[in-house]
Amino acid sequence: MIDGKYADYQGETYKVVEIISNEVLLVTEDATALERGFEAKTTKHSTHTLYFKHVARDDIDELYALYQEARYGGAIFDLYQDTEGQLYIGTEDQDKASTFGLNQTDEHYYSKYVMDDEIEKIIYRSHIE
Repeated sequence: MIDGKYADYQGETYKVVEIISNEVLLVTEDATALERGFEAKTTKHSTHTLYFKHVARDDIDELYALYQEARYGGAIFDLYQDTEGQLYIGTEDQDKASTFGLNQTDEHYYSKYVMDDEIEKIIYRSHIE
């Protein structure tokens, strides 16, 4: 899934780990980032190497957030992906869930497994000041 914060930096797009005051921590899985000043680190939550770099916010070309929803049967739903890559749509709206065959998965939430060709992904992009 693409949900999260991103930064365009030196002609490349990177995932943003955090923004602290006037500094942005970027991360990538691309080993060539070493040539651009990134440091290789392996975290205990990952079996592969991630590359991190602290960058001054003024050096970032653009900082933005992306999130996705899905159009299913003409209605808009939350869109999620599990660790195996399966897609799910979801909503808190009980009537909408009932209409589209979603099952209750939490006290106030309903979801349903869907195939990629059953939905239209909608990507929202918002600039971060």
